[in-house]
Amino acid sequence: MTMLNSTTRSLTSVYVGGLMLLVMTGCSVADDDRYSDSRRCTNYRDYSDCMSTQRHYRDREQLINQEKALINAAQARENLRMLREIRRRRGEQ
Repeated sequence: MTMLNSTTRSLTSVYVGGLMLLVMTGCSVADDDRYSDSRRCTNYRDYSDCMSTQRHYRDREQLINQEKALINAAQARENLRMLREIRRRRGEQ
């Protein structure tokens, strides 16, 4: 029973650590993004189109990262459900 508890603790800490990593990588300052986009688009004739394209790419990347986080959270929930099922079955034996 203690091995199952240690497994649960280690899996939980891994998932929490992964979630924290995703949160930290998703954080960015808007001014930094705007500054880097401004530097990237300086040499383009149509500055506003370049800036909107950069914003579109950033929004798309953020959406993809959010979808990955949702998938990881669903997988973590499924793993915890399986651990509980294993505990329940061992308790019946």
